[in-house]
Amino acid sequence: MKSRRGLSSVVGAVFAVIDLSTTIGYVTYSMNVLDKYNQSILATNANAVDRSKEQIQISHISIDSNKFNITASNTGSIPIHLTRFWITNTTDVGKVFRYDIDYNLAPGQSQIKIGQSLPIYAKSNQAYDLKLITDRGNIKEFNVNSVGSVPLNIQLLALPPTVASGFKTELVMAVTNNGTSTLTNLVPVLTQNGSPTATCTPDPISSPSIYDTLPPGNTAIFSWAVKITGTTDGQTCKFGAQLQNGYNNNFGNVTITENYVSLTSTSYAQNAGLLTMNYTLFKWTQGNQWNSGWEMPNGNPTAFSIKLTNNNSTQGTNFYISKNSFVLILRPGSANTVPFYIVQNVTVSSTISISSSQQYTSCPSNDWCANVPPNKSTTLYFAASGSGGSAVQKLPNVAETEASFLLLMGKFSATPGGSGSFYAQNLPYLAINIT
Repeated sequence: MKSRRGLSSVVGAVFAVIDLSTTIGYVTYSMNVLDKYNQSILATNANAVDRSKEQIQISHISIDSNKFNITASNTGSIPIHLTRFWITNTTDVGKVFRYDIDYNLAPGQSQIKIGQSLPIYAKSNQAYDLKLITDRGNIKEFNVNSVGSVPLNIQLLALPPTVASGFKTELVMAVTNNGTSTLTNLVPVLTQNGSPTATCTPDPISSPSIYDTLPPGNTAIFSWAVKITGTTDGQTCKFGAQLQNGYNNNFGNVTITENYVSLTSTSYAQNAGLLTMNYTLFKWTQGNQWNSGWEMPNGNPTAFSIKLTNNNSTQGTNFYISKNSFVLILRPGSANTVPFYIVQNVTVSSTISISSSQQYTSCPSNDWCANVPPNKSTTLYFAASGSGGSAVQKLPNVAETEASFLLLMGKFSATPGGSGSFYAQNLPYLAINIT
């Protein structure tokens, strides 16, 4: 009996060891599985964080030699690996292409000429949806469209629209991409329309002559200098501008008008000196009274009275004066200048002032308040420190002799609100001595 009990103890111990080993093994296996799961979760989270940090910017798209030429930049804070390039032709439905690429970009680095080595040919008159994909699964999607697929905002301007015979104006073509796709290969075409009555000769287009890429919301600017020559006033020529292979009837138009100026001995006064002033009637005031002469005290609010004559009998219309006209005091040896802007009138008492009704914007058109009829004279007043303002300008607070100029801007027109012919002139004015 004693020997059987001893054997039972040994067998029990063996089973206990087996059970303990099994338990330890299970616990160890479970811990390993849990650790691998935790590592997988951590790796997934880390990849998600890195994926959110990836930033790709497309800085250039063009079609060169019938192949895509794309520049992609890493604008994020971690390296990226471009692995796939998808191309979908949205014009020719059903054509989808996938290519494996291998570009590693460090932060701030760019990859140029993506697509140039791929066996696919792109057409500038078709539209494409493009996708660059990273090894983390991020997708940079962008579109390339042709200029002939949709109408664009095209404007053609002449700056200025009216120019003297023998001189040049600037034609400016502005093309705005008002769509959602990037446009490529924008080439302007300038044509002269109708039957011109003047002779207009455009110079070659100024740089740039082509825009390889125009992203959505951006504007391409093209320009040409055009010389206009005529024999009588008011002759014109018309131009239109559109894009090569552009959308049908999508263009801008403009008319250039020639202003014929004759500088013969008999017409010099009517053209070269359209506006003149009577220097003997020049007056100034700092209060109490109007004074003649060129010597005046420094640092005080001052107003000027000038009699202006319109010698332009050929136009036969009034010269309406802009609120931007002013007398300019040009200080010698100084970068500072002092302007005295035009007003309708000034009140002279112990001091001088400009009332609200005397401001140069206090007229029905808020500008063009004064005019000089052809072959007539008008007295003008200059006193405001700003265009259309009511604050009286002061002379410089120094004692010195200074040069001054009268800068007149206006238009020859039948009415204040009429378009007319814009004209500006700088009149040699006076030397004044500030005491």
